Amino acid sequence: MITENGQPGKVEAFAFLEVCCRKVSEAYGKPDRDRWTNSDYVSLSHILYRQTHVRISPNTLKRIFGKIKTDVRYYPQKATRDALSVYIGYPDWDHFVNIQEWEARQTLRPPTEFIRQENLPEPPVYNRPASSTPQKSTDRHWLRPILASGGILLLITGLLFVWQHRNGQESARLICRNPLGENPHSAVFQLKRPVSNADQSGNYTILFGDGKRENLNANDSLYTHYYERPGRYFAILQQNGVNVDTATIYLRTTAWTVTANMMHDSSRVYPIEIKDLFTGGQRSVNTQEAARAGIDTNRTFFMEFINSHPTPINGDNFELTTHVTSSPDRAGVRCSQVGIMVWGESSQHAFEVMKSGCAHWMQLQNSEIQKNGQRDDLTFLAADLRAGGMLTLKVIDRHAAIFINNRRVYETTYTKPLKTIYGVKIRFSGIGTVHSFTLKDLKTGALFDGNF
Repeated sequence: MITENGQPGKVEAFAFLEVCCRKVSEAYGKPDRDRWTNSDYVSLSHILYRQTHVRISPNTLKRIFGKIKTDVRYYPQKATRDALSVYIGYPDWDHFVNIQEWEARQTLRPPTEFIRQENLPEPPVYNRPASSTPQKSTDRHWLRPILASGGILLLITGLLFVWQHRNGQESARLICRNPLGENPHSAVFQLKRPVSNADQSGNYTILFGDGKRENLNANDSLYTHYYERPGRYFAILQQNGVNVDTATIYLRTTAWTVTANMMHDSSRVYPIEIKDLFTGGQRSVNTQEAARAGIDTNRTFFMEFINSHPTPINGDNFELTTHVTSSPDRAGVRCSQVGIMVWGESSQHAFEVMKSGCAHWMQLQNSEIQKNGQRDDLTFLAADLRAGGMLTLKVIDRHAAIFINNRRVYETTYTKPLKTIYGVKIRFSGIGTVHSFTLKDLKTGALFDGNF
């Protein structure tokens, strides 16, 4: 059996390390690491230290990437693996591994012949009407024997196959070279087109996750985008209108911040400097403070209160409760809306509450489940919060429920887990007030350090 620096029982860890090395080499901008010279390892060592504050020597990198051959495959210590994971957009090694395992379980469907070779039982056959929906308990019944009795090796083998097959043959990939940053941040994206469908290379679009998009041409493969607000963004690559890949970009904060912008003015945002926001008793931003930051308060404008950093809270088992007051009637404010957003590892929860009659503009999302007021009936989210009200989002084992003034107005069950919460956003049209905010993990009791 292959050993991890002489320690048995870690075969699957090397498969994850290989995936990590491939992603690091892509983020570095030179995916063919067999051609790396000594200067590449020196350069990558400096980049890793600058972005992660962990010093990994060029010789250690050479051992990790296989440039220096050893009798036993080198497996780095946890701090080194964490730093490599941070560089490619994950908070640490454990989260990187969890995401790879989840993606493999969602994508890998081994053929029956392959299962037979492993002496595993065939997937059961159920007698259902053709129109019925498979139950969750049977959708992944085939996975149980694979995960048992060392079957994780089969899963990891499939993961590597899927990763290589996607990367080289079936679909294009979107890679962000610098996914971590502060506000503002210029993200560098690389588009990797598969050779097999290069004739369709002019049909790509990047949805940057902040409401902006870019139609790509057939010649360039490198693109940059300027992110102006803190938060977690999921940049989606589309081909002919179909999503083919996602890259995550993360702009962190150390506390609550507030940023304003005006409708129909997509060229600028206006950070507003408020010392000790929410912690010193100030619960809103008044019109004078907004005007000093550059906002024309006679036009329609929005205020976004953001606290963006990794938390110990599970995005699939938590409760968020906030007491808010939406904007009073004023020029440019008709719907008096408030929106809540919770960022997870690879998706998010979000919903908007507005005055009755404005449901056309509402948005709702719980991981892969998304609804839009232009094509869905979201009138259940209508409420007048100009005199104040309570909003609650409660999620238990991927079952989400929304409460307005302690009344349940919506619930759904989603499939794709959010895992760790990476921050929250409260958005108002006009001047809004946040009287209190509480976010807690329902299983561990862990509290958000931005509660007040």
